[in-house]
Formats: sequence, structure tokens, C-alpha cells
Amino acid sequence: MDITFTIRGRNINLQFEQHVVRITANDELAGLLASQIEAATDELVTGIKTAYRKLFNTDFDVSDASFAVEIWGHVYADRFADTVKFLSPVQLIDNIAEKVSYRCEVIDIGEPGYDDNRFVWDRFAFFKSMIARFLPQIG
Repeated sequence: MDITFTIRGRNINLQFEQHVVRITANDELAGLLASQIEAATDELVTGIKTAYRKLFNTDFDVSDASFAVEIWGHVYADRFADTVKFLSPVQLIDNIAEKVSYRCEVIDIGEPGYDDNRFVWDRFAFFKSMIARFLPQIG
């Protein structure tokens, strides 16, 4: 089910399936993360999990911290790839950066058993607040 969730004046496009939430990584999401990244992300995660519970009558089995860190991992990897494509005169590097960008267009967040990378984000979740302090503002 596709839903547009408005938070802090930004329209975030979401797709829900049982065990999986997909977030469109676009300028609206970047705008949301442009200031107070940790607080904005926490609000987003809470809103998404509330919507998931209403849709499926069950909680989404991903910790809030793991959810947040996965969002950041995709958004910042995409921004980095865009910068590399802009700066690089080497086609091979551009091609790799393009693949990274493509993989980051939609953030697939799945529950354990439905997301092959869940264990990575779960391990980074412990460092969420520290990671947030080091992230540059998007804009």
C-alpha cells in the first residue's frame, strides 16, 4: 500500500507490505533531514511505525535506532555517490557511483528474515546518537 506521510512540512512517500517498509529517497526526505536530523528521523520512524501498526495490526519488528541508521546509510551513500559522479572524470567510477545511487533510490527496510542486511543496521544502531552527531546537514 502506498502512502504519503507529511512530517515537518515534507511529504514522504512510503510503501508498506507486511514485514517491509519502503521509503522513497528524494528531495522531500533530504529536506526533512536538513536540520535536527536525529529528532526529524525519530519523528519519521515513529510515524511510520504507527502507520504500519494501523495497517497490519502488529508492530514493525525493527528497532527505532536500526530503522534510523538504515535511513541515514542510504541517504548519505546516495549524496556521496552524486558528489563522486559530479567530480569524477573517470567513466568506471561514474558507473559505480550510478549503481550506488540506483540502489539508494528506495530504502527497503525489512524485519529480520525479510531483509538480508538487517544485521548490519542492527549493529550500527548502538551508535545511533554518535553517528547523528557526525552527519553533515543535507541541503
